[in-house]
This record gives sequence, C-alpha cells and structure tokens, in this order.
Amino acid sequence: MAIIHSLEKNQTEDIIKEIYQEFEGQGKKVPEWMKIMAHCPKILKEFKELFNVIMSNEKIERCLKWKIAYMVSETLRCPFCVDVTSKMLETMGAKAESLKNLKKIENLPEKEKNLFKLVKEITLKANVCTPGLLEKFRENYSEAEIVEIVSIIGLFNYINRFNNSLCILPE
Repeated sequence: MAIIHSLEKNQTEDIIKEIYQEFEGQGKKVPEWMKIMAHCPKILKEFKELFNVIMSNEKIERCLKWKIAYMVSETLRCPFCVDVTSKMLETMGAKAESLKNLKKIENLPEKEKNLFKLVKEITLKANVCTPGLLEKFRENYSEAEIVEIVSIIGLFNYINRFNNSLCILPE
C-alpha cells in the first residue's frame, strides 16, 4: 500500500479533474501514481504532458520506447512499472519469452543488445557512461534518436523512483 493516499477526482483541483476525465472517457482507470501525484497538481499536469510528448511516435517507434521503459523498470525493480510496461508490450504482441530475453539481454539483435546495455548503464550510474558503448550507440542512432532514447530513460527513471519511494504497487 502506498504511503501517500491517492486522490479521487472529487478531491482534486480543476486542472486535475480534466486528466481524470480523459482516462474515464477512454474507459481506463486513472493510474495510482497519478492519483498520488495529484497532491501536487502542477507537477502532475506538466509531467503528464511531458510523458505524452516523450512516448508519442517520433523518431523511435512506440514498441521500442516501451521496451526501453520495461528495461528501466526491470533494472530498478519497480513492481508497478514492470507490471505496466509488461502489459503494454503484451498489447503490442510481446510474448513472455521475448520479455525474458529482453530482461536478460539475450537472443536480441546486436543493435538492441547495445541499446539495452546502455539503458541499464544510464539507469544504474547516470553520471558515468562507457565511451565504447556510447560509440556503438552512435553507430546505430541519429543524435535526435539518442536524445529521444535518453529522454525515455530519464522519464521512466523518474516514474520508477517515484513509485518505489512511495510504495506504489501493482493494482
């Protein structure tokens, strides 16, 4: 159980009610972390916008974005985030075996192995980057793609650490 209580729509400020209504309009449940982040309406509003921009289809295709999110979540061992990212990948056709391979960075194309090694490295030690690994990364991705990938890593590091710190568990 989370250490901060979640807020229902009738307990939030107007700018947050719109976010709740958006989820309801799509027949979805408002994620628990958003209900907790609703204690700080401006943070939730801006964070949701940042999330939408980073996870929209741009240079990096949607499935790869969610694989990156999954790798960050597995690395940080956030039960909530592993659950959500696994489910998202399953809706995109991922099977249990492919998630297992991804988690262990096994049986993947070399390009993806290098990417996920870098994802783990950035997640675990953000202040240090192995130049050789970064050079391999640069061989396969444009600078715009690198910025987008690092933004996904940063976004999910934030979400994972938020959920882990506040004991937000899968529903």
